[in-house]
Amino acid sequence: MIGKVIRGANAGRLLRYLYGPGKANEHVDPHLVAGFGDPGELEPGRRLDGSWDLSRLTGLLAQPLAALAGPGYGKPVWHCAVRATPGDRMLSDAEWARIAAGIMDRTALAPENDDLGVRW
Repeated sequence: MIGKVIRGANAGRLLRYLYGPGKANEHVDPHLVAGFGDPGELEPGRRLDGSWDLSRLTGLLAQPLAALAGPGYGKPVWHCAVRATPGDRMLSDAEWARIAAGIMDRTALAPENDDLGVRW
């Protein structure tokens, strides 16, 4: 696995990027495989024009931040981009979900079986 952590200030902006085409059309099948809740319930829906409706997920991710606004929270978005190394086999959504949950546990941002972890 190859990972890169990027800090940001706006979860909605990150979601628009992730559910968009990417920088070189690399985002071909954006969908959730894991998160702080059931991925099926968190997955953004589509508008009538076919575009993603990211407002609900953006709001869910922003809710806890509203109570924490103040010094030290200028970049509350922690984006860890992870990819398989070239030549690795294709991983299933379940395998990627385990990898994501493991990253959140090992960073202590959302430890396994801890409902008080960050939203992700």
